[in-house]
Amino acid sequence: MKAERPPVQFADLAKRSSASQLLFPGTTEHKLLLGEYRPWRKVRAIAHDLGIPAEDAWASVKMARSYGWRALSLVPSGADSPFGLCVGPHISRQLHRIDRATGGGGAFALGSERGAFSDPGSRDRLRIKTLMDEAAESSLIEGAATTRKDAVELLRSGREPTSIGEKMVVNNYVAMQTIKRVVDRPLSVEMLLRLQTILTKDTLAEPDEIGRLRVASEAVRVVDERTGEAIFTPPPAADLPERLARLCDFANAEHEDGDDFLHPIVKACILHFMIGYEHPFCDGNGRTARAVFYWFAIKSGYTIFEYTAISELIRKSYAGYPQAYLDSESDDNDLTYFVLYKLNVIIQALARLAEHIAEQEKKIQDSERLLKFAKDLNLRQRLLLEHALRKPLTVYTVKSHMNSNGITPVTARADLDDLVRRKFMVTSKRGKEVLYMLAPGFAQKLASKLAKG
Repeated sequence: MKAERPPVQFADLAKRSSASQLLFPGTTEHKLLLGEYRPWRKVRAIAHDLGIPAEDAWASVKMARSYGWRALSLVPSGADSPFGLCVGPHISRQLHRIDRATGGGGAFALGSERGAFSDPGSRDRLRIKTLMDEAAESSLIEGAATTRKDAVELLRSGREPTSIGEKMVVNNYVAMQTIKRVVDRPLSVEMLLRLQTILTKDTLAEPDEIGRLRVASEAVRVVDERTGEAIFTPPPAADLPERLARLCDFANAEHEDGDDFLHPIVKACILHFMIGYEHPFCDGNGRTARAVFYWFAIKSGYTIFEYTAISELIRKSYAGYPQAYLDSESDDNDLTYFVLYKLNVIIQALARLAEHIAEQEKKIQDSERLLKFAKDLNLRQRLLLEHALRKPLTVYTVKSHMNSNGITPVTARADLDDLVRRKFMVTSKRGKEVLYMLAPGFAQKLASKLAKG
């Protein structure tokens, strides 16, 4: 996979000013070529269909973009011109959708007085589920030999991981928990090293690659797994200390006023891109980049990202992920391609969150039927029983109940033992561990009780 360098860059526009006359607002050409933020290969195809010179069409596109171009304080390796992005309607439209969803009265506002987010316990369960889902999916992106279902069950049960894939899952989970504890700290090389250490612990073939930057003797490249072709060679290792210091300065700078304003979610996307671009480690760069995205988004007040898993969507449309990098690097170091890719993933993830919240609200409503058995059952107990009714072969433990709800072992044991005392659940033993299961005949008793009203 390679991105062809476009025939016209910003520096060439002065020689082609006449090309700006090609696209008149309201015309078919204008709508097709500027309606979406397309790379050269797509603009060329559209120009061919329209019967207009491809280079002239591209020059017109670049001219239009130049008016919204924003240069950043980040420079590619071996280049004079910096990274930048086009701050225009393509990005603004997506950011408006995200801002409305996350804090403007949308279904995701954490201050909601209704539904799943109105109850602290429900918010804890949703946050824990998101952490588990994100840990599982981030590991799957990196090739962990497991399934999402098994990975989540591993985290829920709290058992020790027994394979490299399972260790990757646990490491990702620990890293996601760590992010929340360091949101009040500035980004530093030490923080990056700490995250990479957590994410790669006991998973690398070369243990000495953990917790340090790559060195010049290590030929780190990004390779197309289908062809074995190197599609990206990161900046020289000798430059990393200076380049990472500049990246940390960018991350920690205030971009909140006047012409210097940079939307926090755009900035989080840029940090994601830059960790992948700098590739500071021999391994674990992608995981660290995603972790830094979450860190900055939450740090900037977008606490909704504690409840929003993005890695599943990246994994399921994975071809778009490296392509966004290649498009950005080949076309004037234009990060707009990557930012738009990431914003689209976020919007899809927020839509998934809305669906999940609706599902949780329905489960909470459905669980109220259990109050006919005992009016003092708490919501955790009711949801556990509802889960057991849907999946009667599931085995529960104090640890799994504790991990799923973010409660103490004492509270978890009290919940489960109370259900046993009421004869809603039964127990058995696995070594010293007590196993809890739905009591035989409970589903029939519930159906009979509900039938009688």
